Amino acid sequence: MSDAPRDLAAALGRVSSGLYVVTTGTGDAATGFLGSWVMQAGFAPPAVTVAVQRDRPIRELLARCGHFCISVLAPSSMALMKHFARGFGPGENAFAGIDTRFAECGVPFLPQAHAHLVCRVLGETAWSDHVIVCGEVLSGSCADLAEAPLTHTRKNGLSY
Repeated sequence: MSDAPRDLAAALGRVSSGLYVVTTGTGDAATGFLGSWVMQAGFAPPAVTVAVQRDRPIRELLARCGHFCISVLAPSSMALMKHFARGFGPGENAFAGIDTRFAECGVPFLPQAHAHLVCRVLGETAWSDHVIVCGEVLSGSCADLAEAPLTHTRKNGLSY
């Protein structure tokens, strides 16, 4: 039997990414998830992409709300990573016990994160088992330039 699938999974798992909390929605409908497939996608205007699993309820909320925030995690924000890693069901308060602020457009952001980017949804493209959401970055801030953001690799690049 060939080792090709195992080798592919290991090689793909070596593609590094950051760790982020992506939030969207307003009021009681606001929620967030721990994401790792985020990247810059343009300079002028500044743009980013976020990969969202096709069947996640937050995907529809992103489209309805039209805005989202990416909170960049760092070693000092491990508590946020653990909180959002567990996931949240529809209607569950993702921000219980978490210091949360709101951008001008109404989406929540996490001031204790390393950095955050407030974005307007430009569009989405369905690809494989994920949807790629592109957003124009409207504003952002960084709490500590001396601290490096968290990075992440997987043992198996073919699953979470």
